[in-house]
Amino acid sequence: MLEIVLTREDANTEYALLAEWLVADRSEVEAGQPVVVVETTKATVEVEAPGAGIIVQLYEEGVEVELGKVIARIAESAEELASLDVGEYDEQPAPKPAEGERKATRKAVALAERHAIDLSRIDKRGFITEKDVEELVARERAAAAPGAGSLLAGVSTEGVTLPASFEPSGSEPQGALGALDTAFLESLRSDPDAFRALSPDEKVRALRDGGAHVGDDVELGEGSYVVAPRIVISDGVRLGPRATVVCEEVFKAGALTSFGPNLELRCRRAFLGDGIWGGRSVRFGGGGHRDPWAVLAVGDLAFVGDEVFVNVCRPVLIGREAYVTMRSLIVTHNIGHSVLEGFENRFAPVVVEDRAQVGLGAVIYAGCRIGAEAIVASNSYVTGDIPSGSFAIGVPAKVTGKASHTPSRSRQLELGRRIVDDLRELLALRGHEVADADDGFEIEGVRVLFVPRYEGGVEGEAVVLTVEASADPPAGVAVLDLLARQVHGTGGPVLDAARELCRKRGIRFEPGPWRYRSGLI
Repeated sequence: MLEIVLTREDANTEYALLAEWLVADRSEVEAGQPVVVVETTKATVEVEAPGAGIIVQLYEEGVEVELGKVIARIAESAEELASLDVGEYDEQPAPKPAEGERKATRKAVALAERHAIDLSRIDKRGFITEKDVEELVARERAAAAPGAGSLLAGVSTEGVTLPASFEPSGSEPQGALGALDTAFLESLRSDPDAFRALSPDEKVRALRDGGAHVGDDVELGEGSYVVAPRIVISDGVRLGPRATVVCEEVFKAGALTSFGPNLELRCRRAFLGDGIWGGRSVRFGGGGHRDPWAVLAVGDLAFVGDEVFVNVCRPVLIGREAYVTMRSLIVTHNIGHSVLEGFENRFAPVVVEDRAQVGLGAVIYAGCRIGAEAIVASNSYVTGDIPSGSFAIGVPAKVTGKASHTPSRSRQLELGRRIVDDLRELLALRGHEVADADDGFEIEGVRVLFVPRYEGGVEGEAVVLTVEASADPPAGVAVLDLLARQVHGTGGPVLDAARELCRKRGIRFEPGPWRYRSGLI
């Protein structure tokens, strides 16, 4: 009896996804024949049969399996097959998938049909996978993308949720909000040090008096300087000490957007969405920042880490909930030796689609597009497009697998309960008194609990975490729907603490934007 085991080699997690069986259950297989496609966080691989015989599958495709588990057995004789039939082994065989030999996985075939892709155009040894089709679709979409206004001609905004304030055309709206008085604008440009010397409150008043639209609770740090013909700063914006914002046409910042000390932002047009968090010493600009195409747009809830540098001489579009992490670099042009001598001289936009992640110290080269929910590993160098949902690593970066795997329902419930346990531990270590309660704990008279499905029935003051909510909570009860990423009901510091812990687990809830202004944790 032979076994096919999910080994831990090259894996970075405790689980792997059985993406697709390549042979039918209880069919004959040969030694070395690919029998299943397995995906980990690092790679998508075809697992081969260790020998000849009849394969008995122990798991369905599309589920996560713990590494080290046996996923199939190969009976080398009729006696061994009979022992499986009488239940000598605990695991139950999976339902039979569709029969027949294929050169492409079933999911790859379905995706190709949906996009009218001829699989013969994909030149690859072995089985064509869903990832191969996604790469071809991404390349063709980028090549055929329509423009999004004169300043973004040739740049597709598909996959990018731009901030509500974004203006693609470049034309000046009639009676534009935030247009500065001509004399005040000239004074800002001619004497920046005078503006830097003002207190934070004085800066806000000066901008308002000069025609800028500045919302409530805005803080412009000591030594900061903001200048543009049009300035729109929404409620709760924070620009840290020594910030420098210089835009040739317009600067807009959405509600609750915040940057740490030493921000430098220089481009022609900048549109920052709501709830963006930026770290220390972030720099947007560089060579060509005054070019007509120097347009920056950053979507709501994006993250920009410490010491990030984004060169903006061509459009840079960063989507909603995208992560551009510490010391990463985005460039839209290079300058070197003469193009007439055969050296490259490239100017091209960069797009980071919604929920994509750019790892620590990674470089995104001019003309690249990072697809939605794709991950670029730390210290990678990206020279081509990365398809949506892919994981890419290396110099140059290559796609090696998927960025995420759908966990089983039992795994989701386990993770939900763990969030409640983690919150309890953190609160206790912070010195707060916590007590046992059904399905969770109690703090300051508020129960915190996890239930798989919220259908009501929870009374009193409570914060309920769930993976499915089917009822509206009564007064005093707040429900955090972890999968839908929605908050139902209202609450106080305990709800805020639970929401903040979830944020640190990558779960950002609506409605937003929202800011944790310190509290229990």
